[in-house]
Amino acid sequence: MLFGGDHKYKRCDEWETPIEYLKAIEPFIPNDLTINDPFYMNGNVKAKWKQLGRDIIHEPSNFFDIQKDDSKVIYVSSPPYSKINNILKHLFYLDKPFILLMPLNKLGHIKTQKIIRDKNIQLIVSPIYKGFIRPNGEKTRCPPNYNGFYCYNLNLPKDLLFV
Repeated sequence: MLFGGDHKYKRCDEWETPIEYLKAIEPFIPNDLTINDPFYMNGNVKAKWKQLGRDIIHEPSNFFDIQKDDSKVIYVSSPPYSKINNILKHLFYLDKPFILLMPLNKLGHIKTQKIIRDKNIQLIVSPIYKGFIRPNGEKTRCPPNYNGFYCYNLNLPKDLLFV
């Protein structure tokens, strides 16, 4: 057995994003749009955006209950990776700009490719290689993946940006 007899893999989608990741993308967020981070976890991201001079929508609610409307929002988040394909489908239904911090290898996943193939996706390769924060406050040394910011309807100067 590869991991020993009783090893059980436990998936955890509860990771807090360090402020450095937010700083990296803040210049790309249009000032006329309100940031909505719909994935609440512990709520700490609201205070981090406040440090960067942005007030955001960030409430403990079900993302999949959000319906289309005419609000001027941009969805910006590090979403739960185990649900990313369903999240992408719902975001495209909402048809609002978004920036999602996700593993770069998601581009290679066939199911994800089918969802984003014909969309106006642009990619900002993250200049940050910093670990995330567990629910108990423990900081990891490094992220489990190389990450990038998947952007939709932002009209960035290039489709692939290195910052």
